[in-house]
Amino acid sequence: MTANIDPISRDVFQYEAVSVAEEMSMALKGSAFSSIIWDMLDYACGILDVNGNTIAQAETIPAQLGIMPTAVKRIFDVIPLSDWNEGDVIICNDPYFGCTHTLDIVLFSPVYFEGKIIAIASTVAHHIDLGGKVPGTEAADAVEIFEEGLRFPPMKVMDRGTPNDIIFAMIERNVRDPEACAGDLRAQIAGCRMGERRMKALAERYGADRLQALIEASQDYGEAYVRAALANAEQREHRTSILIEDDASSDEPMKIVVHARIEDDNSLTVDFTGTSAQRQHGINCPVASAIGMTYYAAKVIFSPDVNQNEGCNRPLNIIIPEGCFLNPISPAAVSVRHLSQQATADAVLKALTPLQTKNASAGCHVSFPTFTAGGVDDRAQALNYAGQHPYFVICDIISGGMGGHRGGDGLSAIDTHGGHCAILSAEVMESMSPFRVLSTKLVPNSGGEGQYRGGLAITRDYEVLSSALTLSGYLQQAGEETAAWGFSGGSNGKPASAELFPKDSEPQKLKSKFVGLKMAKGDVIRLTGCGGGGWGDPAQRQPERVAADRAAGFID
Repeated sequence: MTANIDPISRDVFQYEAVSVAEEMSMALKGSAFSSIIWDMLDYACGILDVNGNTIAQAETIPAQLGIMPTAVKRIFDVIPLSDWNEGDVIICNDPYFGCTHTLDIVLFSPVYFEGKIIAIASTVAHHIDLGGKVPGTEAADAVEIFEEGLRFPPMKVMDRGTPNDIIFAMIERNVRDPEACAGDLRAQIAGCRMGERRMKALAERYGADRLQALIEASQDYGEAYVRAALANAEQREHRTSILIEDDASSDEPMKIVVHARIEDDNSLTVDFTGTSAQRQHGINCPVASAIGMTYYAAKVIFSPDVNQNEGCNRPLNIIIPEGCFLNPISPAAVSVRHLSQQATADAVLKALTPLQTKNASAGCHVSFPTFTAGGVDDRAQALNYAGQHPYFVICDIISGGMGGHRGGDGLSAIDTHGGHCAILSAEVMESMSPFRVLSTKLVPNSGGEGQYRGGLAITRDYEVLSSALTLSGYLQQAGEETAAWGFSGGSNGKPASAELFPKDSEPQKLKSKFVGLKMAKGDVIRLTGCGGGGWGDPAQRQPERVAADRAAGFID
């Protein structure tokens, strides 16, 4: 069928499909209630074919985009595509059913044309709270998934266009901000509906048969491109490992082992055998997330300029032993899985970098310092429409440095790999919660030294303005052995940290995981990201670059 598709028609269609996903993104963002979506951009949109394979993605969160095919194929086992009716929307957030953690709710809706399903629209969004033991649901010290909030098995949240009121009633009774959660869920539905309309318009233009041929041609091209890149790799095999902090169930760090090997057929095997066993904490990573981050890392190295679709993933053979912390056995807790999935991307990239250095960088910040706080905002001026002091839930994420690379220094103050979230605007935080952002600054000397230095981290101070609140958070890359790695003689980035400055007692450095902190008015918490690793011998750095860094205050 694809023999009649010329390259120009194929490429035009690929960008048309991407534009569909981007319109979905704008619809979701513009309709969302929670700042973690409309300001921090913690959501994803994509289009899949009828077999659950990716056609196109919006430039949103890789950690969420990468799980869509795994999730929908698991859902097919419970709700076959033949049972998907026009107007349906399927919901699922079960980490043991192809999803990430419970806070990332996944929706799928069928795109009908001339009585048949021709594609599937999908949205994923991080909800600010889904119940559980602490505000924001994420708790690094959780032992079982039953502590991690509402879990939706595959079911229809919309049935032939009619809302499932039971699901919305469950949300209303079990989450800390039901208005925001229900509103964000409706925003996701709006994103799916936009995808349905735009894909149907493409089908009306091309016809169903030619549309299918264009989809297949695009995916075939993605596969051919990646195999050609693998055939031209600088090196065929590399094995490496990284460590990440536990600090929840043990002081012993966890190890990710990656053996990357290009096979004779120009496929890529990525084997995680040797990775640490699952732990009794919430830092375990659902296997769908580990798979998605491996897809991401391979794309970064071998096909950065190609629109991502399922064809790019076909050459990958991924081996993740059951029972390791990247493929835990239920009911292991997983709510803080973002740390381990970021570390997965970091480890795979460390293994792939020697295979193709031209697209690689030294180790990047994956420290992801974050907190979520909640409580009653009892400030005198904080009243809701009913004249009551409102319950609030707020979240923020701190950025760090990208690793230096063969062509230049690493970017500063960015979220990397599976995240790509924005830092919460100070004005938004102060208008929606009892926090004052005291400062947001780059951290001098935080980037690793090298011919090309690592990017700088940022640090941010927050002051509590209400009488009491509960705060939980986490980070990684908090020590020298876990910090962003240097490459080819470059040095590691400066580690991340979290510090507490109580109003009436001595400052204290927090461990990399902190759960249920009780904070009072005047207390200050400081989060600092990790700097990026350096690339190449520092002695080879051009003197004018050193002088420019010193003049800008990037180094002493």
